Amino acid sequence: MKGFHLHILCVAMIASFLGCATLSKNECLEADWFEIGRKDGMIGNPRALFQKHVDACIKHGISPNRNTYYAGRDAGLIIYCTENNGFEQGRRGKRYQYVCPPDLEPEFLNGFNQGREIYKYESKVASIERRLKKIEKQIEDKEKRLHSSKLSDKKRTTIRSEIKSLEVEYRDAVRELTSLAKTKPLY
Repeated sequence: MKGFHLHILCVAMIASFLGCATLSKNECLEADWFEIGRKDGMIGNPRALFQKHVDACIKHGISPNRNTYYAGRDAGLIIYCTENNGFEQGRRGKRYQYVCPPDLEPEFLNGFNQGREIYKYESKVASIERRLKKIEKQIEDKEKRLHSSKLSDKKRTTIRSEIKSLEVEYRDAVRELTSLAKTKPLY
C-alpha cells in the first residue's frame, strides 16, 4: 500500500511540475475524490491543483466532485501542516505555498522556519567547502605549472604571487567556515 501512495505522490508531483494533465482517463473514471484531495493535501499542493484535475477529467466527460475533493484535501493538510513536517520542508529548502489553514499554520511555520535556518546554514557551509576545494585545485595546478622547466623567471614570480593570493583566500575561507561553525543552529 505504501508503494501505491508513493506512486501517486510521484505522479502528482511530476504532473504539477510539468503542467500536463494530472489524471488519466482511467484515473478520472475510477477517482475517489476524497482520497485524491487527501493525497494532494498531504504533500501541500495548493487549492489550484483541483482545477488541473477538472481540466484533465472534463475532456473525458467526467466532472470531479469539488466538495469531496476539498474535504479530502483538508484531511491531508492536517497531516502536512505539522511542526515536524514544516521542519522537514524547511530543511530541504522547499518553498512554503501558504496552504495551511490559520489554526495549523503557526505550528507548521515554527518548524518550517527552524528547518529553513538549518538549510541556509548547511547551504552556506557547502558553498564555502566548494570554494575551498576550488582554491585547493587552483593552487595545485599553479604549483604544477611552477615546476615546468619552460617558464621564465618573470612568469615564475607571477605564479608564486598568484599562489600566495590563493593561500590568503583559502585562509579567509577557513576562518569564515570556523566562524560559521560557532553560529550553527541548535535545532
